[in-house]
Amino acid sequence: HVANKSLMIIAAIAAKEKRDVATADVAGAYLNADMEDFVVVKFTGRALQIMCEVNPSFKAGIRKEKGRDVLYSKLAKAVYGCLKSAFLWYWLFKGTLEKLG
Repeated sequence: HVANKSLMIIAAIAAKEKRDVATADVAGAYLNADMEDFVVVKFTGRALQIMCEVNPSFKAGIRKEKGRDVLYSKLAKAVYGCLKSAFLWYWLFKGTLEKLG
């Protein structure tokens, strides 16, 4: 996230220079980028229950670990929380804009 002080400075400069300012949000932005690294996510508890409700075929991958159900899954897409995700999204977005001219 952008610090409030930085945002206020940018807004002040834009106002002084009479610039037009716009913002945009890309819903699920990181999910548009493919994860290139081998990253494994461990699902347990309620998150695991939701995964199996959404796609019952995940139940076949459930294992017991210390008496608890767990599911390990390799990431196919970049997700929030992974350090490389921002980098992957940036390069995808930059490349898309360059193709558009």
